[in-house]
Amino acid sequence: MNTEDNQKTDEKNFAELMEKAQNGDTAAFGEIYDAYFTKVFRYIYTRTKNKAEAEDLTHNVFLKVFESASRFKNIGVSPLAYFFTVARNTVINAWRKKKEYLFAEPEIAFENVVSIENLTVEAERKETVEEIKLALENLTDDQQEIITLKFLSELSNKEISDITGKSEEAIRQLQFRGLKALKTQFKNHE
Repeated sequence: MNTEDNQKTDEKNFAELMEKAQNGDTAAFGEIYDAYFTKVFRYIYTRTKNKAEAEDLTHNVFLKVFESASRFKNIGVSPLAYFFTVARNTVINAWRKKKEYLFAEPEIAFENVVSIENLTVEAERKETVEEIKLALENLTDDQQEIITLKFLSELSNKEISDITGKSEEAIRQLQFRGLKALKTQFKNHE
């Protein structure tokens, strides 16, 4: 089964679960929560730089989705794009309320990338995460968001386009420029 088939299956399962949730089936919404919580949390965490705030905002996202379940209509948008759009708007609203902008510590997003066998490996991992964090902070806000969605959340350009409202071509350009800037930063760092 290819990625497009998997996405269509996810959309169908999500639509079925949302329909059950619309009819008051809280267990169905629990399945949705279990399926998408980690990805939504990681996305929000990479944008807020604060674990407690990310947990609160993630719960707010699911609360908003639950409260709007009765109005949900399946229009063929991927479930991740749907959740990340709600998450993105939730983060933006939180920033507006706080009137500050923070970029996340990506440790949580990279926690499964490097296996931790001993303290030396852990120290190297922390150093790598710090280097990545510093490099990402030097990108534009748009580049940070696109790189985060593409590589940490593993979304397609179409899904990122659905979330951000930018064209797929704009996504490709931001990704290219962001990766080029990162490559230059790491080359200069060596």
